[in-house]
Amino acid sequence: MNTKGVIVGVYTVFVFVVVVLVSMNFSQAECQGFFPKYIAEIINGIGPGINVHCKSKDDDLGRHYIAPGQAYSFSFRPNIFGVTLFYCSADWNGRTEYFNAFDGEDVFCQTNNCWCSWKLTPDKYCFVNNHSGDHEFDFCRPWKPKYEDNVKHAR
Repeated sequence: MNTKGVIVGVYTVFVFVVVVLVSMNFSQAECQGFFPKYIAEIINGIGPGINVHCKSKDDDLGRHYIAPGQAYSFSFRPNIFGVTLFYCSADWNGRTEYFNAFDGEDVFCQTNNCWCSWKLTPDKYCFVNNHSGDHEFDFCRPWKPKYEDNVKHAR
């Protein structure tokens, strides 16, 4: 048996499978494929303008001003292990609160077509279900503890 021919054949099949899988991933709409693209959206429902600063273990997205009723969004692909965490701070009127814009352990963004939309209010932050036409809140969460606590738990 010709081992060189077998190795070339196996390599060819491997490359073909990888090309097919990668092209399927980029051709799929919404939240499908091996490395789906997520969008995190932060809506200012607080009232005055706010400054939001989001970061992950690997990426610091900087500070962004969000006018009343407006939104800031960013897109990303979670890491291969599914443990991506984007944690944020929101500052307004001398007050600072903290929240997670994306946590790979939560499944609600996946069930919302990879769209993680959060409306910030003075008392909490609320997940917005984009499947409903009127953007009803699915649920709300209390603000997170101090920012440094989130950094320690970032994966």
